[in-house]
Parts: sequence; C-alpha cells; structure tokens
Amino acid sequence: MRLKPEQLPAHLRKPDLLPIYYLSGDEPLQMLEASDRIRARARALGYEERVVLDSATGFDWRELHEAGANLSLFSSRRIIELRLGSSKPGREGGAALADYAAGCAADNLLLLTSARIDRKTQQTKWFKALEQQGCCIQIWPVEGARLPSWIMDRCRAQGKQMTREAAQLVAQRVEGNLLAAQQEIDKLALLVEQTDIDRDAVLNMVVDSARYQVFDLIENVFLGRSERVVRMLRGLKHEGAEPLSVYGALMWGFRRAGAIAHEVARGKPQEQAYQAQRVPERDRKGLKMLLARLSPAHISALLVDALEVDKALKGALPADGWQLLERFLLSLTGPRLDRPQLDPPQRQQAQLKRA
Repeated sequence: MRLKPEQLPAHLRKPDLLPIYYLSGDEPLQMLEASDRIRARARALGYEERVVLDSATGFDWRELHEAGANLSLFSSRRIIELRLGSSKPGREGGAALADYAAGCAADNLLLLTSARIDRKTQQTKWFKALEQQGCCIQIWPVEGARLPSWIMDRCRAQGKQMTREAAQLVAQRVEGNLLAAQQEIDKLALLVEQTDIDRDAVLNMVVDSARYQVFDLIENVFLGRSERVVRMLRGLKHEGAEPLSVYGALMWGFRRAGAIAHEVARGKPQEQAYQAQRVPERDRKGLKMLLARLSPAHISALLVDALEVDKALKGALPADGWQLLERFLLSLTGPRLDRPQLDPPQRQQAQLKRA
C-alpha cells in the first residue's frame, strides 16, 4: 500500500504495524520525523531490539537475510533499519529485498529509507514486493508557496497563532531549510509570551538562518541559480566576509571544472575525469550542470575575466571588487554576460598598470 506523509499518524494508531515501511525522499526533517514516529509506535508495541544496516560500498546483502532470520537475544520483536541513502540496491540488492518481502517474519519490522525514487524504480520487482507486503511513503520537499502555511501549521501545533505575514518572513529567511524553520518555530513558541506571533515578534527573535556560506554559494553558482547567488553574495558582503576568500574558493572549483571540461573534450569519459579530479559524488550534479552550460573555450575566456576580478579585489585595478565578483558569478550561472566595462579613466589607469 501507499500512504501520504500526512496520513501516517492516523495509520500508526491502528492496533498493529505492517511488516515493512519504505520511506523515500530528499527532505531531511520530514524523513527524520516519519522514521521517529514509526520507531516510537514500534517500541510501544514491543519492538525492543533494533538492528541498523547501511548499504554503503561493499555492503553484503546477506546481512539483511541474517537479520531477519536470526532469533532475537533480547526480545521477541525487532526493528531492522536498512538505510539505502542515494544508492540503488542493484540486481543483488533487489533480489534480497524481494526475498525478504516474500518471507518476512511477523515479529520483525523492516524500516527502509532512501533518497527520492523515480518512476522506473517503482516498476521493479523488489519495489512491488515491498509495496504488496508493507507501506511505501514518498516524502516531497515543501515548495516555497506552501512553506508559510506549513510554518503556521507547525506553530498551531505548539499552541501559537502566527500571522501569514510573519510566516512569510520566516520562510524568506530560512530559504526552504525545514530544519532551520523548525528551530525558529521552537524558539518563537518558547520565547514569545503572547499566543499570537506577528511580524514584529519574528523580526525581534529570528536570526537570519539563510545559509550564506561560501561553499553553499559556490554550489548555487554551479547549479545556475542566479537570483539565489546574488542574494547569498550580498548577504556575505553584509556579514563582513572577506571577498578574496570567496573568490579563492570559487576559483578552486572553477579551475577544476575547466580541467574536467578539457579532459572530456580530448575524449576522456566524464566519470573518469571526475575520478581523476577526485570529485565527490555530492558535488557532481552542480559540475555537470555547469559543464552543460559552458564549453571549454567559454571556460578559458572566463578565466581571463577572472584575472580582472582578482586584480580589483587586491586593489591593483580601480574598480569595485564586489561588483565585478557579482558580475563574474552571474556569467557562470547562465548565458555569458559582456565583460565588465570600465569607464575611460579607469581603463587608462588599468593600461598604465599593465604597462
């Protein structure tokens, strides 16, 4: 069977649990809360032992069978928690999951968690076997337009009434980060004495939880999110960040992207190029999107533009370094912009410096 996340609390009030629960999604807070609800209900029903399996590289799928077959030393009921993460079970894992579903013991509860699954995965034999014997719940991120209502509902659950204007302000500041949003809701519920929470209360109590961090900024540059990049860069400037540290971290990643682009252009498979540059899996999505936008020749031209940014930031060029850095970042996020133009006096001084 399948359930929506909001249907899970009512389902867990039933006298007993299903033998299998499969949670998939990319939103950490909702995944954690759904898992905690299932574990709490299982403990209340006498599932006292817990076995955690993590299907990292080299995982032996026989461990799943052994966990389900071995008799418990401490109780008659056991939670088997299998964490797939972003990896897929493959042929061996799929067969192991299908076999487990076919012979799952009544005294065991399998709690399986993974990143979001696609339609193709939902057509596999192992997924259908899990769905037939248990419950599958797909958890989706809360979209921006829905986030203020989500925040208001969470406040209401804690006995507070938040105005929509206040909820919109919190949503704007946390930028879709539900963990940060929940932390702010908890703090407001604890520290605001009155029942109603308005915009002024939020302004007084909420810190800026938008993740204005350098490596988050670079990730958004590679992903091509122009508006967010501008907002984050200006946030870093407002917080007193050192522009050369931002530029240095950016150029380390951009030069690596250039090396990969030229290796691929010479015929090396992209995955081999990533491995040669030691690019972790979590960073590859942004790199792939950047390389899809920019050709090797375009990257080489942008590296020339980067020299002007470097000189401006070091005071060797009479220009606003932050402004040139922002324009340079925007040239990476989308179609190439014209190179920043200096006014005549600045151009003349720059030529004298080069001479």
